Amino acid sequence: MSKKWRLELESTLREMSRADPQIIASAIVRNDGLVLASSLPKDSDEGIIGAMGAAVLNIGNRTVNELKRGELSKVIISGSKGDVVICGVGDSALLSAITNPDSNLGLVLLEMRRASEKIQEILTQI
Repeated sequence: MSKKWRLELESTLREMSRADPQIIASAIVRNDGLVLASSLPKDSDEGIIGAMGAAVLNIGNRTVNELKRGELSKVIISGSKGDVVICGVGDSALLSAITNPDSNLGLVLLEMRRASEKIQEILTQI
């Protein structure tokens, strides 16, 4: 992927965080775990976030398929220090967002949906 596309993807992540400051970190990850772009704190390991996001989305997909619940829309993991929200972007990528513990999940999901649409447009051009 060219640097131009990576910069566009990173810009989309920054826009998402500006629209909802409760989103403190985010990443766009291929389904195989390779991080395409991220907006993470300096102490974050991009590789771990990519691998975990892909694994969680894979398990989520298997779960809804086995239980005949239709298409997976999102996976939300809530912890005492905040949430991790993962949603698919097209067939080949995912968007992962990490939030503060007091975040409004509805607003987070709204901004993630908006960002996902932009990300999908960019990825179809690559």
